[in-house]
Amino acid sequence: MPVAFPSHQGLILPLWKWFPRQIDGVALCVGAAMPDIVDGAAWPFRGELGQWLGHSLLGVVVACVPVGLALSWITRRYIPRKLLSRLDQGAPPSPTLARASWSVGIGALSHVVFDLVTHGNFRLLWPWYTNDHAFPSWWYHRWGSIPLPVYKEPYPFAPHTIAWFALTVLGAVMFVRYLRAPLPK
Repeated sequence: MPVAFPSHQGLILPLWKWFPRQIDGVALCVGAAMPDIVDGAAWPFRGELGQWLGHSLLGVVVACVPVGLALSWITRRYIPRKLLSRLDQGAPPSPTLARASWSVGIGALSHVVFDLVTHGNFRLLWPWYTNDHAFPSWWYHRWGSIPLPVYKEPYPFAPHTIAWFALTVLGAVMFVRYLRAPLPK
């Protein structure tokens, strides 16, 4: 799971750069963090941090998009315009609900897909069912584990952990690169 910010945003920002009139950059970036935000908010009730509703296709629709729309609105309302203006370059003059919804959904879905390849398990279809063996057995080969205070079990150090690290670095670099590069006219 690339870190919720800026890695997930950097990995999906090429879509915003290619289609700035169709994709709301602010909503896309908020959406890319939504699975972790939804599941992080459930942590006190679940007693553990990890994938759950937000990391499922069902959760993208019923939790990530509605909450993401609210957070996108709050972001636009309370974050200084100067900080957000880069993500609005090339966009229509005023954001629409349909464009924002589409963008939050794409961002959240991209998060789920990237986490799919960087975790040893996932909740792709249903939040109450964990698939622990969707990839070849070598993907799950543990070289060790990393104890984390917020997880029930130590996080495995395995091939998917290397993928997690690589996508985290790549996403952070892409985030900075795409926000600094000029948009095509």
